[in-house]
Amino acid sequence: MNKEDFFKNFKEEDKNEIINLYDKFNLALEKDITLFSNEFYTPNIWTIFRDNIKIKDFKIESYGVFNEAERKIISFNNLYQIEYPIKVVKIKNKSKFKNLSHKDYLGSIMSLGIKRNKLGDLIVKDDICYVAAFSDIAEYIASNLNRISNVSCDVDILEADEVDIRYEFTEEVINVQSKRLDSIVSKITRKSRSTAEEIISRGDVLINYSVYRDKSKEVKENDRITVRKYGKYILGSIIGNSKSGKLKVIIKKYT
Repeated sequence: MNKEDFFKNFKEEDKNEIINLYDKFNLALEKDITLFSNEFYTPNIWTIFRDNIKIKDFKIESYGVFNEAERKIISFNNLYQIEYPIKVVKIKNKSKFKNLSHKDYLGSIMSLGIKRNKLGDLIVKDDICYVAAFSDIAEYIASNLNRISNVSCDVDILEADEVDIRYEFTEEVINVQSKRLDSIVSKITRKSRSTAEEIISRGDVLINYSVYRDKSKEVKENDRITVRKYGKYILGSIIGNSKSGKLKVIIKKYT
């Protein structure tokens, strides 16, 4: 697939982000070598590489450590399963009196001069935050981070295969006429179809991190849907039809 045809799969605002990534793909293909992306990418990028480039004996995969990870490193031609350059930073809140949020941890890490795209997902469980990061970035964080929002913390580095941390979801089955965006948004927000259309037209709905204003856009299985002020969801599989003929679809909401 040539560059012009491939770029048609991306929204205009994403194209600058993937130019270097496409060149890396071509280099791995031409030289028959394994290469990894230099950044973590969101689903609007890695899903398109994964789903649209199909070449015999050439693999494009993505990895973000955690179950249902959103931000992932992309590998090209990793046929021999070379280890990804990724580790997990474990940050423990030492305070018994102050709870820390995802925003607190991310802000303190980025205040060290680290760009967001050098970090994968952050998952907070009780008083511990687990951060996927490039190996060299993980070492830098461990050497320089000692406080989160003026709270003391302990920092350790874990190998990716040591970690079995999962996102938590609430799950429900919704009945919809179709997988159109307005139909899905109406159900998950419990608002009327017209209100759902207004939410979409305002630019408050994202699919795989890209804003969509087209109410007729069809949502696909495993797409991540963010509705500002309502939450983040994953569209699961269709499990059948209701008596009235509507689609019965599993929806998972991040907790």
